[in-house]
Amino acid sequence: MNKKQLTAVILVLAAGAGLTWFVVRNAKPSAQVSSEGGHGTEAAAEAAKGPHGGRLLSGGDFATEVTIFERGVPPEFRVFFYEKGKPLDPAEVKLTIELHRFGGRVDKIGFAKREDYLLGDQEIVEPHSFDVKVIAERGGKTHRWEYDSYEGRTTMATEAVKNSGIVIETAGPAIIKTTIKVNGRVQPNEDHMTHVIPRYPGIVKSIHKRLGDAVAKDEVVAVVESNESLQPYEVKSSIAGTVIKKDVTQGEFVREGESIYTVADLGTVWVDLNVFRKDFDKLKVGEAATIFAGEGLTNATGTVSYISPFGAEDTQTMLARVELPNPQGVWRPGLFVTGEILVQEAEVPLAVKTSALQTFRDWDVVFKQDGSMFEIAILELGRRDAVWVEVVSGLSAGQKYAAESSFIIKADILKSGASHDH
Repeated sequence: MNKKQLTAVILVLAAGAGLTWFVVRNAKPSAQVSSEGGHGTEAAAEAAKGPHGGRLLSGGDFATEVTIFERGVPPEFRVFFYEKGKPLDPAEVKLTIELHRFGGRVDKIGFAKREDYLLGDQEIVEPHSFDVKVIAERGGKTHRWEYDSYEGRTTMATEAVKNSGIVIETAGPAIIKTTIKVNGRVQPNEDHMTHVIPRYPGIVKSIHKRLGDAVAKDEVVAVVESNESLQPYEVKSSIAGTVIKKDVTQGEFVREGESIYTVADLGTVWVDLNVFRKDFDKLKVGEAATIFAGEGLTNATGTVSYISPFGAEDTQTMLARVELPNPQGVWRPGLFVTGEILVQEAEVPLAVKTSALQTFRDWDVVFKQDGSMFEIAILELGRRDAVWVEVVSGLSAGQKYAAESSFIIKADILKSGASHDH
């Protein structure tokens, strides 16, 4: 978190006057009531509660209690009616409720009698955040009420969004990359390596190269006096490269077939990676790999060129090899590295940045945007990688959302108290 973002969070959480960055639309509901019978319009500071714990909407002697019931069933409207405070047969009332949701969506709920209440004809999907319009017809009179009930919603000025580091992006298709993580070590490329072996046994008269020295093709690396002819002869390297192993000192006796130097062309190197058993079946020759050398070195990319047919008994891993160009010699044999092998790429129709994800109650959410307003979108998630996560449901293509610093929006919602309240 940078200094600017930290300041924004402190401002969001701070209490008292002078908080000008965030203009929060309060979750405390207000109601308007009107009736064709001539009751006019009035505003209630606090929502009245009915006998069943629901919102009580009054129009003269007639009252409607709106509840969202969700114990053991998907959330549903159950609406009760009263005349002068006494329960009324719900069959006398024709009821419609409209839920005006974020982004302009309207859910129109119809009702049928069930026991002593009217039951809504559809599930009230989360989040329960909407402007509510209630229309009740009884005895030739139409009663209308409007109120808001917000959950996971806040309003934020444009300048506040900019100053807090919130980045807005648009949900759409993306490529999800499935990778496996591996550890390994840099090795010389054995296809470009040679062992320097004197042709005849004898005494080493002189040595011309040390460990790490560069060697040209056909360059003399040592002089040996033949044990048979007692004549000195030159020992040369058959390739250009670097001395990576030295097994000789001046004056010692070398036997026939004994290697005195190992020379490797380090213009390319092998990276031998250890793959765990659970990932064996995902691995194929030709798959792309990224090798991470650690701090101070640039990462490299290559492809899997070899997969060992044998497993390692001690580690129960399998070897996968990546060949890397090494013109500057930065990939030094013996170095330990980590890597990622790309085993699958899949284009998904809808995805969001993983940095956008937050938790709200027990949901995975992002904060969708509509002008200055933000509200949670409850997501069902699919595949993911380090950058993207697939959205199975809960968001539409083209929807703008907070991709970076969304924790600031969450903090503001929690501060404002826009929680689950019916």
